[in-house]
Amino acid sequence: MRRAISVIAKGALVAGGLALVTAAVSATAKASEKDIKYRQGVMKALGGHMGSIGAIAKGEVGHTKHMFGHATAINAIAAMVSDIFPKGSGGDKTRAKDEIWQNMGDFNKAVSAFQAASAKLLEAANSGDKAAVGAALGGVGKACGGCHKPFRKKKS
Repeated sequence: MRRAISVIAKGALVAGGLALVTAAVSATAKASEKDIKYRQGVMKALGGHMGSIGAIAKGEVGHTKHMFGHATAINAIAAMVSDIFPKGSGGDKTRAKDEIWQNMGDFNKAVSAFQAASAKLLEAANSGDKAAVGAALGGVGKACGGCHKPFRKKKS
């Protein structure tokens, strides 16, 4: 009888431990999904600011006074980028390639290039010169491509 109780107790401990591990894995998966949604929102905002400042620089819209606001937002987002790719936030629900986490050195170099280019854009926008903003925006676009090409999956 004691042996039966001992086996049942050990079984319960193992089952309880497995339940804790399963819960921890599930919590991590939920956090990763939230991280992915957050990252996608940040990147969508970045795209909106890039498109808007580009339209101003090209003369498609007149909101010249808004250039500085868009450039400020782009610069602020650039500062966030290194934080929005936590380990484990890849997978099928994101266009982020696994190469980000396999080669963090190159990824961080690409992020640094984007941050430097966005700082130049902010400086150009502060001048109010649409031509300077257009040129700096080209640098930001090049930096974005320097990350998107090696580290972002193509749309399916």
